[in-house]
Amino acid sequence: MAGILATGLAEAPGPTMLVDIGTNGEIVLVSGGQMWAASTAAGPAFEGARILHGMRASTGAIEKVILDTQVRINVIGDVAPVGLCGSALIDLAAELLRHGILSPEGRLLPPQNLPDSLPPELRHRLVPYNQHSSFLLASEAETATGRPIVVTQRDFRELQLASGAIRSGIAILLKRAGLTAADLEGFLVAGGFGNF
Repeated sequence: MAGILATGLAEAPGPTMLVDIGTNGEIVLVSGGQMWAASTAAGPAFEGARILHGMRASTGAIEKVILDTQVRINVIGDVAPVGLCGSALIDLAAELLRHGILSPEGRLLPPQNLPDSLPPELRHRLVPYNQHSSFLLASEAETATGRPIVVTQRDFRELQLASGAIRSGIAILLKRAGLTAADLEGFLVAGGFGNF
């Protein structure tokens, strides 16, 4: 309700969706003078919970990740990183997918299956964790805790579960309204996740 009132969603001129992403995903769609709402059990991945080095979007959280020939991160508060928040997890998944390190199904590839064209700096970031591949986001020398920040296969599975729940809620509301995603004229992201 706060999101609907704060954004003036009810007065949106065209089909508009508001998504508050957190442990639950509250979704509201407005179109043609009607409003539909849903809540999905997205799980806490977007807020950093159940992610090995996850945290909320606060000081010390890696909030953005870019991979080119090396790893580039932005940290909230411009301090040494402590962990990563949901936006960084999404960035990392997209970047690993783009570089062929993460399969389209969400599987971190083992070192022997990585593309030959992968820059050495990125190749060396695949490290073992509990007998599975993980991606080293920041070494112990780079972090505020003195411990490395890695993202594991389990972390990517948590992200898939959370994003699948949100996506399902969105799809159901669009279907109920007789719309497609392309019909939306506005898409608002709320909550702590929306800030970063």
